[in-house]
Amino acid sequence: MAFSKRAGDFMEEFNCSVCLELLNVPVILVCGHNFCRSCIDRVWETMKQPFCPYCRQECTGKIYAVNRQLANAIKRVKIQCQEEGPDPHQKDHLCMEHKLKLELCCEEDECLVCSLCVPEHPGHTFFTVQKAFGMYKDKLTTSLSHQQSGLKHFEEIKCQQEMKISEITDDARSLQLHVTSEFAKLHQFLKEKEENLIQQLKEEETGILKKMEENLTKIKENINAFQESVSNIQLQLQQQDALAFLKEIKSPILRLSKDQKETDVPNIVAQKMSLGVYKGPLQYGIWKEMKSILNPGLANLVLDTKTAHPDLILSKGLTSITLGIKRQNLPHCPQRFDEWLCVLGSEGFMSGRHYWEVKVENKTGWCLGVTRESINRKGAIIMSPENGYWTLCHSGNIYKVCDTTPKDLRLWEKPQRIGMYLDYEGGQVSFYNAANMSHLYTFTDTFTERLYPFFNPYNNNGGKNAAPLKLFHLKL
Repeated sequence: MAFSKRAGDFMEEFNCSVCLELLNVPVILVCGHNFCRSCIDRVWETMKQPFCPYCRQECTGKIYAVNRQLANAIKRVKIQCQEEGPDPHQKDHLCMEHKLKLELCCEEDECLVCSLCVPEHPGHTFFTVQKAFGMYKDKLTTSLSHQQSGLKHFEEIKCQQEMKISEITDDARSLQLHVTSEFAKLHQFLKEKEENLIQQLKEEETGILKKMEENLTKIKENINAFQESVSNIQLQLQQQDALAFLKEIKSPILRLSKDQKETDVPNIVAQKMSLGVYKGPLQYGIWKEMKSILNPGLANLVLDTKTAHPDLILSKGLTSITLGIKRQNLPHCPQRFDEWLCVLGSEGFMSGRHYWEVKVENKTGWCLGVTRESINRKGAIIMSPENGYWTLCHSGNIYKVCDTTPKDLRLWEKPQRIGMYLDYEGGQVSFYNAANMSHLYTFTDTFTERLYPFFNPYNNNGGKNAAPLKLFHLKL
């Protein structure tokens, strides 16, 4: 019989550990544990060597004694608790197969079992329910700590990602304003030039038309005079009386003779528009004028002989670099590279925007970029922004950016000329394929000292890389 939770808690010591109910005809074993007589008989039926289902102590035989004192006590408690309702949760605590109390936990299978389920889990480790309860609570507590730590970590990452999204939005807005501003200058210049040229065209048209219309007015006046004269002559010719005709003929003849002498035949005004002004190479002319407002920051660099490695040969104009056959006897100085085949530009920058181009045609290897003034120029060089180098290098078919984490670039075509752009205040170093100004890579950083253009032609590679690096001087 099942009792309510309150009664069940009170009578827990009187429950049979096999059927989990109040002891019915309780019997006591030699180990001191009590069971229902029917329950212990049923358990021992399947055992060759009987033992206590609770403490597992072996018994010398199937021997037990009826515990009449305990039976009387249970009877009295039943009478006191018979008015209480049943506990609906008790069934959940029973083994589905054996209908016994789930009092053990199998570690390997992680499940609750009764005492009769033990043989079905050979070699497994079992814990009491209370011990397993404590163990799994500890595991969950540890797991909770890990989950809370993971949650905190992901919340931090979420905040960082949201900040990056905000940064991209702000950067895009700022760049859009910059692009709009740059094109607005060009638009304004072109608009003013267009309006001025159209105004000049209209003024020329007005001037020519005025002359033509004035001439046309004179022509019309002459036509009217001739028409009047023709009418008068026609009227005179209608006279039939000879004497009257002759008396009146002298005056018209004299007037016609005078008019013919005084009348000047007007010329046609045939002036043309200045076609060459309005239909010439307009775009080229405007482009030449536009140079006055353009500020591309073109830097026509030359090389610094004091920094050149002794194996490098610089052209007379200091715009070309080739690798010599033998080392030159050059004076030692702190600015000179002594191990790597490098040379710097003679002009350094601490402000402004600057752009220059280098021909790399027919070369199989090179390295270009900018570097800090304070770099160590002696011995081996590790190129990275941390060491003061912002560079793009080419070797064989590989184009590599020497960033904090080096990156390989996948280029669809091999550049013949590399364009480099430095925006000092903007913290930007960008590389371009100068043939079509397609963007290759951009470094962003904060610059605090003078920066110099950097050049490395690499070794000759058995003559395959003997072509020079050439500075390309740009002109608008």
